[in-house]
Amino acid sequence: MARPRKDRTDKRSQVVNLRLTLAEHEALRSQAHAAGLSVAELLRRRALGQTVRPAPQLYDAALISELNRIGVNVNQLARATHRGADFIEHWQDVAERVSAALEKVIECDDP
Repeated sequence: MARPRKDRTDKRSQVVNLRLTLAEHEALRSQAHAAGLSVAELLRRRALGQTVRPAPQLYDAALISELNRIGVNVNQLARATHRGADFIEHWQDVAERVSAALEKVIECDDP
């Protein structure tokens, strides 16, 4: 099944030519790449006054490492709890570490 056709008013049919130096073009290409956009989309958004933010990082190695350590601790505590041990204070520590890690994720996601 084909994609539905756009209305005539929704089609991008108008062309604007722009001459740039090689350095200007490379700078725009670099900025577009950092934002995860094409050069045309970057220029379109800027021309229309929209904000262009860098693309979010797919991962933060330190954060992934910390979450991995927390996961190991959760696994160890869960096993010990299933064997009858009482580790309430340790579970609270893990919960605080998870909360701190989530705050880092939220900080990275905020503009």
